[in-house]
Amino acid sequence: MAVGNLIGGAALGQAFIMLSQSITQVGKTSVCFDSNFQRLNSTLLSIKPVLEDIEILNKALEGRESEIEIFKMRLEEGEKLVRKCAKVKRYDVCKKWYYSKKLADLEKSTMKFFEVHGLMQTCRDQKQILVALKQEGEKLDEIYSILKNMKLDKTPLI
Repeated sequence: MAVGNLIGGAALGQAFIMLSQSITQVGKTSVCFDSNFQRLNSTLLSIKPVLEDIEILNKALEGRESEIEIFKMRLEEGEKLVRKCAKVKRYDVCKKWYYSKKLADLEKSTMKFFEVHGLMQTCRDQKQILVALKQEGEKLDEIYSILKNMKLDKTPLI
């Protein structure tokens, strides 16, 4: 399955593409980790829309690049592990078991990371929205009171 052209961003998109291409390339040559690569690829495909949205919204809201860097580093770690798996020989049972376990741990920890970190970002973003709404409400109340005072001051003179 080709996953190459998934996310259109600069840093995060490149890291995502590198990992997905590594999975595809190594998956073709290394039968040892086929099921691990399929699960990891499935995980990547499931988080792809969320990563796209995060990147687009961060750009639109002039968000923090550090948040995208955290996701990027996580994807790069996965890419390095996949490349190491490519070097494992078919007859090396110990290394196959070791890296198979590493790939399973990578998938689990990646999902857990995105759940926890994503939840924290969501909580923070919601608090920022509430603060902004409160400030806008206060401004609207101020404008309303000014208009109300202007209306009371303009009583007809008869």
